[in-house]
Amino acid sequence: MPAIQEWKTRAAEHLRRDSEDWKISPRHERLLILIPFIIAVVAAAALPFKDFYLWLVNEDSLIEWLQFACLLAASIFLPLITVYLLRAKRWGIAVLYAVVALGVWFLTGEEISWGQRVFGWATPESLNEVNRQGETTVHNIRGVQELVPAAMLLASLYGACAPLVWAGMGKRWKNLKSRRVLVPPLCLVPAFGLAAGYRLFRLLIWPEPTFVISEYAEAMELCLYFGLAMFCWFNLRLLREPEPGLRQQPRGLHRRTA
Repeated sequence: MPAIQEWKTRAAEHLRRDSEDWKISPRHERLLILIPFIIAVVAAAALPFKDFYLWLVNEDSLIEWLQFACLLAASIFLPLITVYLLRAKRWGIAVLYAVVALGVWFLTGEEISWGQRVFGWATPESLNEVNRQGETTVHNIRGVQELVPAAMLLASLYGACAPLVWAGMGKRWKNLKSRRVLVPPLCLVPAFGLAAGYRLFRLLIWPEPTFVISEYAEAMELCLYFGLAMFCWFNLRLLREPEPGLRQQPRGLHRRTA
């Protein structure tokens, strides 16, 4: 028991310091930790109520539009972050963010079938033959579809594990300039962790694509996209702040005296 209590105390201290470093208030920190669990519990609790569950997870329904909103936010934040990184001459990280921005833009378009279900155009015949859902999307094409779970697993595992690994590193590594743009805050670990846990469960325990289990992926993808959007927002917020010592001086102080 003392060992468990000590572990809890140390974990809480790591979380407090990390949130202070990201300038996240305690209230928002708790909310960011709770939201993924709320999503997971609500979706699971809806299982006995078929119509309500289908309303939550179906195409063009609540969870999918929330996914789109999170991806759209991230697709706006990412280019802005890239611009700030370019201005700071952090070329390598800027290129990485530009690539991620392109990927998220593509994912955002895929999430709403590039507007097909909004505007109602027909799927080209050649695409309809190879697309599992008969839509204007790439991720549902046979062959590509099998790669999506692996990509989701890698992204969610990174988002869940990187903050925990970083928290256990020594002080010498914690002051690296690129830490924030590469490692999410600790309070977002549940968002990425639940998505990773679901993908591992499907991979190792329940690979059979039954309807209920497969559709529950929509709730877990929402957790992942929520974590991504918040990570991008916190980075953008901090990058917009002037660096210490570079704040604009009052007019006249820089002028030469006669």
